[in-house]
Amino acid sequence: MLNVAHVMEVYLPQSATFIWQYIHSFKNVRPVIIAGNLINLDQFLLPNGRLYAVPLSRWSSSWIKDNFYRRLKGLNCGYKEKILRRERIDLIHAHFGPTGFYHLDLAATLKIPLITTFYGYDLFIKNVIQQKKSDYARLFKEGDYFLIEGPFEREQLIALGCPEEKIRIQRIAIDLEKYTFRPPSWDGKRPIRLLFIGRFVEKKGLEYALRALAQIRKNRAFEFRIIGGGKLEESLKRLAADLGFGEEIVWLGMQSHKRVIEEMQSCDILVQPSVTATDGDSEGGSLTVIIEAQACGLPVIATTTADIPDTTIQNESALLSPERDIESLAKNIKHLLERPDIWAQMGSRGRKHMEIFHDVRKEVEALENLYTTAIDKTIKIKINR
Repeated sequence: MLNVAHVMEVYLPQSATFIWQYIHSFKNVRPVIIAGNLINLDQFLLPNGRLYAVPLSRWSSSWIKDNFYRRLKGLNCGYKEKILRRERIDLIHAHFGPTGFYHLDLAATLKIPLITTFYGYDLFIKNVIQQKKSDYARLFKEGDYFLIEGPFEREQLIALGCPEEKIRIQRIAIDLEKYTFRPPSWDGKRPIRLLFIGRFVEKKGLEYALRALAQIRKNRAFEFRIIGGGKLEESLKRLAADLGFGEEIVWLGMQSHKRVIEEMQSCDILVQPSVTATDGDSEGGSLTVIIEAQACGLPVIATTTADIPDTTIQNESALLSPERDIESLAKNIKHLLERPDIWAQMGSRGRKHMEIFHDVRKEVEALENLYTTAIDKTIKIKINR
């Protein structure tokens, strides 16, 4: 049984279920979570590992307190290093690029491998890339492996200077047994239920879904159910009012993961029109909600941004539009509203695609094998020295 430290800023935001899907599914790994803050523990239990709240970022207030305590007590190592030694950690897996950089020295001190997963903001937001340029250069040189979700992210990581031989695709994965496959059916009477899930930020593209629906609202009765919240909430609600929407839109606010899945299994179509934000922020890989929706059997309306085309089957499980193309988005939504007879077939294709490429059992096995490879490589280096 390998002991792997998973380090991250927060364990675990509701938007980061892609991390939890792996961590609680390991077969040959005991995960030790080390995070600056622990939240939502009632939703993301970890019966197969340990949880620690420990300062992560150098010069953060918590890091300064830990450093002061270490010096005051005359300790040779900080609290985090003591934990890793006590837990007999074999490898550090950092989640997000900056977190990987923060743990280079610790991995070197303990003489264990460091694997870093990049997810999105750490690859695409312009000011982050600029600020972390030198940090990333060192991380790419000294880190062992770098994981991304798909080919789009892979090309960006290479462009930032990461050696190709160190990159591995590790797809977003889910436990398909936890998602009931239930293709939508419509009685021809009730309004068709469309669903959006995401934070109210520019890259989620909710504005474009509202504008597209405004073009077709006179032709078909529908209910647009929106799960999420964030800094753009007031402006989005104001836009909806300006477009003349009333009871067609149901603002559900932030919801638990359990409730999100319940909504998926009661709605007919998922609408996720993601875009690249003006600051460069991007979905990066794909969206967990698109993967989960296809596992449940929902047809998907989305865009060609990031790795969404790799996660869906265009014109079979999903209809994709270019970013910010309201006309194309409206056309695709209208098509599915008028063709409920193809929903089940699209749902079946999506589910099959998830079984082939996004089954957590297959992906966890691949990740555990990579851990073993990295550890064996480190051991050989030690022997040769």
